[in-house]
Amino acid sequence: MNVFYEVIKKKKSLIVLYILTGIVISMLSALSIHYFQRLLDGFGAHALSVSTIVIYSLIMVASCAVNYLDNQPDTKIQNFIYLDLKLLALKKMSTINYLDYQKLGMGKLVQQIENGAAAGKNILYGFYFNLVRDIIPNVILSLVFIGMIDLRIMMLVIAGYVIVFFVTNLILKYLYKIKKSILIHEELLNKYLVRGLMELVVFRVNKRFGEELRKSENASEEITDAKTKMVMIHELFFTVFALLVILIKIIVIIYSFISSNLSVGEIVALIAFLDKAYQPIAVFNVLYVQYKLDKVAFERYMDILQLPDDKNLGSGESCAVIEGDIRFAEVDFSYEGNEIFKGLSFHIPPKSTAAFVGESGSGKSTIIKQIAGLIKPDGGRIGIDGKDLSKMNLQSYYDYISYTSQESPVFDGTLKENIVFDSIVPEQDIINVLERVGLKEFYENLPKGLDTQIGERGVMMSGGERQRLALARLYFQKARIVILDEATSAMDNLTEEYVMENLMEFLKDRTTIIVAHRLNTVRNADNIYVLKHGEIAANGRFEDLLQNSSYFKELWNANSHNTVAAMYS
Repeated sequence: MNVFYEVIKKKKSLIVLYILTGIVISMLSALSIHYFQRLLDGFGAHALSVSTIVIYSLIMVASCAVNYLDNQPDTKIQNFIYLDLKLLALKKMSTINYLDYQKLGMGKLVQQIENGAAAGKNILYGFYFNLVRDIIPNVILSLVFIGMIDLRIMMLVIAGYVIVFFVTNLILKYLYKIKKSILIHEELLNKYLVRGLMELVVFRVNKRFGEELRKSENASEEITDAKTKMVMIHELFFTVFALLVILIKIIVIIYSFISSNLSVGEIVALIAFLDKAYQPIAVFNVLYVQYKLDKVAFERYMDILQLPDDKNLGSGESCAVIEGDIRFAEVDFSYEGNEIFKGLSFHIPPKSTAAFVGESGSGKSTIIKQIAGLIKPDGGRIGIDGKDLSKMNLQSYYDYISYTSQESPVFDGTLKENIVFDSIVPEQDIINVLERVGLKEFYENLPKGLDTQIGERGVMMSGGERQRLALARLYFQKARIVILDEATSAMDNLTEEYVMENLMEFLKDRTTIIVAHRLNTVRNADNIYVLKHGEIAANGRFEDLLQNSSYFKELWNANSHNTVAAMYS
């Protein structure tokens, strides 16, 4: 698999060392039994060889040393496979087509990646590596040494292998169905858990936790029942397998007694080699069954990696510079069979401020995501400075564009790191910006000022403070197109007015696009586009729209009465 090659190629030398070490361990183990046999036979014949004792001792010391040294590559390999598979999924998220990403539920996605990375580690490390370095060498060496003692017993061992493989294949089909059921219900359970954690307030106030818990409990019961079935099937197999090995040992003992041609040392060695011959098969059975079951989880993981990439991220015409002239020309777009807009056309001149308002579902979010290059139109053309956006290299385009949403992330780090990231900026400049976004008092109350850790996801901050922090970043970016998607929705009216006044002054030489939670936010926009059912119902400046657009006036009146909190996306 190409995915496994991507993982292996980073640590080729370590993996080769790991496999060779495993083969050496198997050889030393077989040799220790062989020389122990010679020691026993030497005792019996009263002809104990000093060289045999020395060689046996050296083998045991070497075995202990190699087993100890094997721990380092073993631990490293397990961890890097698991973590690299997770990183590959994260890398995929950075290039995935946005519409495909939207269709993935977060809880389900996280569980698929978690299960897939664990399954991939089990397949590569647990199955393939074990097969090459442990199972095959131990089986071959055991059969060789058993054959050296008695060929007929070796054939008996091989016949036992056939029986084991036959039984294994019989139980696999039933286990597949159980494993698939486990994966589906684990993904459901994780979806309910993530949703409950993310929507705690809403769920608690609206008394939804009871229903979510009921669904989670049902999923949990299904998982428990399915895993119990798997354990019982496995244990039944191992019981039968143990009885088979015991039967073969009894046959060997009876055969040795009847034939009277085997020494005590040979009989002891045969019993030991029988364990070594069948132990890998028992392990192989577990690994093989697990391998087949892990493939189910890994295939679901691969479904994510095989989703189409955004073709424009790594190809297309590079942007030397962006002025910020945006033009939609007869743009069509549908999503899952629903027409969002048809023949949409408008023009945003460079260095101007445009706002989009309208009810939820009117197409505001779609427009700004199309300007950001995330969503491709079905027809028509989106022009940036006269160039077709669909033919532009988005990586270079993103050097000139900034996007701030109502849920802009706050990272686990200091206040300073969250504003300027790795850039070197005078602290006084940062403090001045904090004052412009209304965070000076917040900053002054921090124990270590700009160097204060503000917590993962901004847990030390209110929703409005987090939004102002996100807006503070804009002052240190060189974007020519700035998108504000309800970026002030959590602020009170007075704070919003103060922050936006300062921000608009700073952004006067940039093209600014606003989707506002409150219409008051867009009063000073150069052009306001009023969207209704995917069409531009009206456009113009704020005061003109109040006079000439009845639909905009309706929106304004509703907004003024504080009834539109849920209307604007």
